[in-house]
Amino acid sequence: MPATPLPTLLLVRPQAQAAQQAQRLQAAGITAQPFCIEDTVADDAALSALPQQAASADWLVFVSPSCIDLAWPQLAGLPLAANLACVGRASADKLAALSGRAVLHPPHGNDSDALLTLPPLQQLAEQTVLIVRGDGGRPQLGETLARRGAQVHYAEVYRRVPVQADWALFDRLAAAGPSPALLITSSHSAQLLFCQAGATRRRALLACRFIALHPRIAATLQQLGVTRPLLAADEHALCALLTGPR
Repeated sequence: MPATPLPTLLLVRPQAQAAQQAQRLQAAGITAQPFCIEDTVADDAALSALPQQAASADWLVFVSPSCIDLAWPQLAGLPLAANLACVGRASADKLAALSGRAVLHPPHGNDSDALLTLPPLQQLAEQTVLIVRGDGGRPQLGETLARRGAQVHYAEVYRRVPVQADWALFDRLAAAGPSPALLITSSHSAQLLFCQAGATRRRALLACRFIALHPRIAATLQQLGVTRPLLAADEHALCALLTGPR
């Protein structure tokens, strides 16, 4: 018997990406709203330096949709010779649409581990890789590429800042029932979410259905007290999870 779609899905991700995703999900018949717990602030100096960095790169690797939203306008129209790569399909689709070029990405998985398995990134001697990311990104990708011979540089084009989520919206949804679902897109966002919720909302928060984009995020949620977080590696899997039988 087909399941009734969850009444509201709260998108715990930066505002720009949450708003875009909410529109796509609404078109698929899923009620979704942004629920921003942290946002991104552009680093103007890094963005200004980006074209010169990119001009000498053999590879440009974008680690998130936020990187593409901020960085590609600085690069569009330039005669870039670099290959393009992304850690996940959704980012790759976005970048391919903007650039009109092929974008290397893992066919399965949506993280640095999956990207690092791809044949073009195994032997990188005398090649320059520019990783476009936010400040304080995970070091694994750059360290592994450096061990494979690459000269690795970074363009940290934004920083993350906590923002106060719309807890009045959450309270209304939780009181009306059934409890909302929450899509969690980073471990840091999960930690901020529970920190902001505090003891007074912890029970209501744990009554929600949690959906994580990656096993690492699901593990963080379990550490925070969520008993059975669900996994959806991409938006197609998310839609199937929400609209299919359960």
